[in-house]
Amino acid sequence: MSLLFPREIGLRRTLCESRDEFDTYISKVNGKASCYTSLYSFERRDARRSWKMDIDSVVMDRAWWDFDMLEGGTLEDVKSDVTKLLGRLNTHDRVALGREIRVVFTGRGFHVHQFFDKPVKGTAIAKHLDRYQRAKAKDLRTLDGVGFPQKLTRIPDTYNPKRGRWAVNIDTLSFYLNPNYEIPTRPLKELKIYDPYTGHNAIDGFNIRAWIADNPAQERVHVGEFSGDIGSAGQIPIPPCLEAAIAHENPKHTVRIALVQHLAENLRWFAHPSTLSDSQRNQSIDSIVSFISKLNWRDFNEHTTRFHVSSIIDYEHVPSKCVVDVGPCWAHDGVRRK
Repeated sequence: MSLLFPREIGLRRTLCESRDEFDTYISKVNGKASCYTSLYSFERRDARRSWKMDIDSVVMDRAWWDFDMLEGGTLEDVKSDVTKLLGRLNTHDRVALGREIRVVFTGRGFHVHQFFDKPVKGTAIAKHLDRYQRAKAKDLRTLDGVGFPQKLTRIPDTYNPKRGRWAVNIDTLSFYLNPNYEIPTRPLKELKIYDPYTGHNAIDGFNIRAWIADNPAQERVHVGEFSGDIGSAGQIPIPPCLEAAIAHENPKHTVRIALVQHLAENLRWFAHPSTLSDSQRNQSIDSIVSFISKLNWRDFNEHTTRFHVSSIIDYEHVPSKCVVDVGPCWAHDGVRRK
């Protein structure tokens, strides 16, 4: 079993310290709302906010990829990309697909979990994990996201009442070998062993440390505390993709997150979030909330917005691709998110 504690559960990221608390959460919420857990566990609580986990104490025991149907696309497109990824991960033989890799069907796409032989800890290594995940998924068009320390993910064998679909465990090896593999529409008891959290323990596992050593990257070292001045969100240039996406009365959730991350990174002049003082952090939150309040979103609520901004502002990584398909621009890596 790979369900480690403490971790966070639910969209409000409630602290969960035991399997009993985890199971109780599912029994109360499943069928009423989608059930989420933090992708990773943590070693300690945040020193400033005891109701949250300390991001720097993250215990990353796996790589993770999220694939989802594109607008106008088909599930077959997603299945094709996931099969390609499994082939890239399974470099030596097919045994790895049954031992270290688990796949969950979410109703519109797939979550792929690749377990490590030993967990790696701390946010300093997260950027290398991000490099690995994106390298393996290069050119796969239906990729919707990769794992990072603050990531929440659907809990397998739970029901999404909004979409009317279950997130189900599947037999990874059978899915990979058989193009006509029949994905179950409901949880099956015999597939519980493949659950990436409560199923059988992974055998062997991928050596992410060796990959990082063999694929070095130029490091940006963060030293000392941030000594600049927090600017105004209204003075920050907005990438055209993001500007177009926020010019709606009810933008998508991913768009809102991208906006907050973009503003936060620029407000701190690209310094690491941990280098901000409490005062600088609060000033950034105030500036972002003020900016959003002027966008005329129909569901804007200052209290709710402030709550979510304060939970997002500590993210180190920001979107590296356009949030809508408008093409390469000055702010991103020249890759359309198609």
